[in-house]
Amino acid sequence: MAALFGIIMVASSTAALFPIGGNKQQNEQNKPGLTITGTPADNYPDDKRTTFCESGGAKSSRYVTEFKITTACTQPLAITIDSSGIVWFTESNTGNIGKFDSSTETFEEFKNPQWQKGEKSMMWGIDFAADGNLWFSDSQHSLIWKFNPQQKDYSSFVFPKTAGQDVFPQMLVTDGSNILVNDFTGRKIAVFGTDQTGPSLQTTKIPSPGNYNFTSTMVADANGKIWYTVWIYQQGGSLVSYDPKTGNSTEFTLPPGIDAPNGISVDSSGKIWITDTASNFFLNFDPQSKQFSKFVTSPPPASTYGNSSGLIKTPISRPYWNHFDDKGRLWINEQVANSLGVFDPTKESLVEYLVPSKNPNWSDCGTLQDCGVAQILDFTVDHDKVWFTEWVENNIGLLDPSASLPFDISTSSSSITLHRGQNATILLTLTPNEQLSSTVDILTTHTAGLHNISVTSSDHEITLDKPKSININIAADNFALSDSYKVLVSIRYQDVTISKFVTVTIM
Repeated sequence: MAALFGIIMVASSTAALFPIGGNKQQNEQNKPGLTITGTPADNYPDDKRTTFCESGGAKSSRYVTEFKITTACTQPLAITIDSSGIVWFTESNTGNIGKFDSSTETFEEFKNPQWQKGEKSMMWGIDFAADGNLWFSDSQHSLIWKFNPQQKDYSSFVFPKTAGQDVFPQMLVTDGSNILVNDFTGRKIAVFGTDQTGPSLQTTKIPSPGNYNFTSTMVADANGKIWYTVWIYQQGGSLVSYDPKTGNSTEFTLPPGIDAPNGISVDSSGKIWITDTASNFFLNFDPQSKQFSKFVTSPPPASTYGNSSGLIKTPISRPYWNHFDDKGRLWINEQVANSLGVFDPTKESLVEYLVPSKNPNWSDCGTLQDCGVAQILDFTVDHDKVWFTEWVENNIGLLDPSASLPFDISTSSSSITLHRGQNATILLTLTPNEQLSSTVDILTTHTAGLHNISVTSSDHEITLDKPKSININIAADNFALSDSYKVLVSIRYQDVTISKFVTVTIM
C-alpha cells in the first residue's frame, strides 16, 4: 500500500481507494462486516477502519502536539491558516471544511449540504483569496469549491476538461486577484478570477508543453512568471517557466533521478525549489545560471518503514511539498519518513522532526510496535510554526521548532575538492546541550550516485555524554564524473535528526 500511495499519491489509485457511494443501499446496516456508527467511519468496512480512520489517539512529543478531530474518520488533507491564526482544513471523507482554534483548542466543522452520503474525494488544494472566501479543489468530482466563512455556505464550479484527457484539479494557490490550479493529469494550469457565477469555472488555460503525463503544482515569482513541473514517472521531466505577458514557455530538463517532482516554491533570491516524491531528493534551480543543485534528506527512521519482510533495501523519505517560512528556511513534508524537515539554505543544515503518531497499516510493520506513517500529506507554515494534517490518523498537528535541540553539530569543512581516486577526511564535532538518555546514530548519505563517491564514518553509534569528534571519510571513485555533489552527515537521537551538508567537487 505504501508503495502504491507514495508514487503519485492518488493519480492512479483514487478509484480503487475511494469508490463513490452516493447511491448506497438503504439497508447498509445489514451488510456483513459493517458496523454502523453514524460517523464518516461508516464509509469503510470494520476491517479497514484502523487503516483509513485512525490507529490510536492523538500524541505529543517535545516538538509536536497533535489534536484529534472531533468527528471520527474525516481524513483531513489540505490545510491553511488565516490572518487571525485560525487553522482551516478540508475533510476528504466528508466533503466538509473544518477549522481549529488553537487558543481554545476546539474544532468546528461545517456541513456541506451538496455532498452525497458515502462519497470521498482527495481535496489537495486550499487557500484564502482576496475576496475573503476559502477556495479548495475536489479531484474526484472535478470541482472547485468556494466556502464563505461568514455565511458558512458552499458553492461549487465544474473544473474545465481538456479534450481527450482525464481531469484532476490538485493544488490551489492564490496570485493576487487570480487563483491557479494545476490539472495533474489534464496537462494544464488553470487560472481564474474569484468573480465566478457558475456552474462551470471560467478559466484561462496554460497548456503544459511536451507529452508528459503529469503537471504538478505551481508558484509565481516576483516578476510574475509561473513555474511548474511536467513529468513522466521514472522517465524524468522538465521545469517550466511561463510568462503571462508574452504567453511563452521555457523548459529546463530536470536532472537524472528526479522522477516525481511534485512540490515547488520560490525563495527571496528567485531560486526555484523542487521536492521529488519518488526519492530522498530536493533541489533548486537558479534562473540566472540555469543550473540545478541537488540536496538529499536523511534516510527514514526504521520505525517508519518497518521492513518486517526484509525486502526494503533502500528506504526513501518521499519529500512531497515545500514552503518557506519568514526566516528564509525551506520546510518539507517527508511523507513516508513520517517527518517534517527544515532546511536552512544559508547554513546548509537540515533538521528533521519525527511525528509521533504512526499507522502500521501503511508500512512493512508486521508485528513491530510503534511503526508506520500517519500520511502527513499537507502542511502550512505560520511564521516559524508548522501546522499539518495526518490523513489516516484523523489529527491535525502543530510543530514548534523553538524547542531546544538536544545537541549541536559542526564540520571541520563545508566543502572539499577531490581528484578521481582521491579521498579526504573531515571532522564531525558533536556537542550535547543536555543529558541524553540513549545513544545517538551517525548516518551519511549523498547525491552522487553509486559510482562517484563513497562516504564512511569511523563510528555508527555513540554515547554522547561530552563533546566528541567523528572522522568522516569521503572518497572519489577512479571513474567518478566531474561535478559538485552534496554529502549529508546526520546525527539521529530519538525523534529528531540534525544534519550538515558538505559540498564535494570532483575535478
